[in-house]
Amino acid sequence: MKKGGGGTSLPGALQKAIDSDLGGYDKFKADFVAAGTTQFGSGWAWLSVKDGKLEISKTPNGENPLVHGAKPILGVDVWEHSYYIDYRNARPKYLEAFVDSLINWDYVLEMYEGATK
Repeated sequence: MKKGGGGTSLPGALQKAIDSDLGGYDKFKADFVAAGTTQFGSGWAWLSVKDGKLEISKTPNGENPLVHGAKPILGVDVWEHSYYIDYRNARPKYLEAFVDSLINWDYVLEMYEGATK
């Protein structure tokens, strides 16, 4: 995460991968928010690389994509402690704010490049 992060201005290689693997930024955002919103109870929403392609997933509790053969490059905590004070029961609003304002896309690109080597 970074202050002033998020948004639609992604580094070129990452934008290309999101377009080809996930159907574009808008679909990525909708699917990422949906993954976090529909994770029952505590857990995570993830953007990972599996078999050379990006995928969105969710995991319960402390589980992560590594146990499913994927390399995580972005994760968001959907345990209540991460959002309840500011967002109460509005988990989707928290996830939208995360995508719109907090993702460090340059770091996600570094993680993506490392996962695809």
